[in-house]
Amino acid sequence: MKSLFPSHFASDAQKLEKLWGECIFVFDTNVLTGLYKYSDETRDALYRVIESLGERLWIPYQVIFEYLDNRAKIVHDQSKLYDSAITKLEGLKSEIDIPNRAPFVAKDIYEEFCLSTERVLADLKSRRDLHVSRITNDDVKAHLADLLDGKVGPAYPEEVLVALSAEGELRYSQKIPPGFEDRDKHKGSLLLKEVNKRYGDFIFWRQILDKSKDSGKSVILVTGENKEDWWSVCAGKTIGPLPELMEEFLSVTGNDFYIYSTHSFLQFANDYLQQNTSLAAVDEVRDTFVNEKENCDREAVEEESFLDEASEKGSVVAPLAARFDVGYYQQIGLTIQSQIDKLESMIQNVRQKIVEAEMVSSITVVNIQKAHLSHLVQRRKVLKVRHRRCSRKVSQMLDDEVL
Repeated sequence: MKSLFPSHFASDAQKLEKLWGECIFVFDTNVLTGLYKYSDETRDALYRVIESLGERLWIPYQVIFEYLDNRAKIVHDQSKLYDSAITKLEGLKSEIDIPNRAPFVAKDIYEEFCLSTERVLADLKSRRDLHVSRITNDDVKAHLADLLDGKVGPAYPEEVLVALSAEGELRYSQKIPPGFEDRDKHKGSLLLKEVNKRYGDFIFWRQILDKSKDSGKSVILVTGENKEDWWSVCAGKTIGPLPELMEEFLSVTGNDFYIYSTHSFLQFANDYLQQNTSLAAVDEVRDTFVNEKENCDREAVEEESFLDEASEKGSVVAPLAARFDVGYYQQIGLTIQSQIDKLESMIQNVRQKIVEAEMVSSITVVNIQKAHLSHLVQRRKVLKVRHRRCSRKVSQMLDDEVL
């Protein structure tokens, strides 16, 4: 059975131990861009592990292309996060900074609060300024240039990229992983840079396959990616790498393939590569990964909801003929149910965060998460009403067809 379905037994302990001992390690773009999102201590820990891999580390050209293309925006986005925190803290300080008006605070406590607030604000501003300076004077980019010197693969010629874009379009239409989640990016563009973005994951995948074939080595991919064209997901829980990817890899190269998230890689590197990354660093990387996944899920729900509401208001109008097609309403029902499923997963995560925050008596976090939970529950209620209406419409149309 294992020999017939090897991709479904890829997490076997003995098999993984052998893989870790022999493979090439490949890092995805988001592992490199993630370095801008961590504390100095965690960033240094990841640097040490990267350096320890030596000649077993290899980076596809596509990864560096995407890293350099996205670097400035990610640095800017990080500085805006600090701006947001500074604005909120200054707003909180101003709320209790007016004498003789509620809310009242004891003088000694107020003075202690002001001192602490000023220290926090100074630190936040210093870190923000560091990120701003990285746009033109980037210490992370310079460090990576040293660490990855001689470890980056070659670029594909333009004619190969054109051929891959045609193959990628066919794969995307059939939802063959990886990359089909990016099928709406720059659709129809002939600009090479935009083609690189639309088919970036597929180009990246082909470069890994080529490296494995040329070297005869198995590959462990380390990624911060959370999309379902890389991972097998069931009921909102990540099960492991997509079996289809491992099967294609074995078929094309004759070698094994496995995927780890960045935090899982750091954790297992302690065991298999005798590293000593702290639990605090692993937890920080994990929290960053989870938060980004929640943000992506939230944005997806909000985008779909916007289109749904715009359609109801007439901003997005379906063809008149579609309004008399039961398939039209069935598709709307599936879209709404997909939104509801995503909300269910988000609600579960928020409820767990509330429980964890209550255990450590973090009242502020509890209140923030409860407000978020209330919003999600209300949104779910609205979508369930829409889903019921859509289901009734489908039933009515099917009954009419029978008559």
